[in-house]
Amino acid sequence: MGLKGIIKRLELAARGDVQSFVLTDGSKHYYSPSSPERFLHTCDCLRAGYAREPYPEPPATLLALCKARDRAAAFEQVAGGNFGLFPYEVEALIERGELVPREMVARAQEDFSE
Repeated sequence: MGLKGIIKRLELAARGDVQSFVLTDGSKHYYSPSSPERFLHTCDCLRAGYAREPYPEPPATLLALCKARDRAAAFEQVAGGNFGLFPYEVEALIERGELVPREMVARAQEDFSE
């Protein structure tokens, strides 16, 4: 781990608002549950979905979920049961460790009942 990584962990630890989960290689991924990055990423994904553009690059915590030793527990810890606001398919993440974008924007359907 580089000096920047050590400094970042120390800064997060100093805040006292740090949680972690274990990755498959035995290391830990640290994140701040009060950080707005995951919510803002979801908002960016909603905008991209509406514009029919590809999703932006996910934040480090979501990428780390793919490498979590227990992905189901890590997902529950990070997402907190907000399945409806999670911009990726939960089953693909938990079963295969993949972030597969899911459609979050309802498209208007034409009414042909006349």
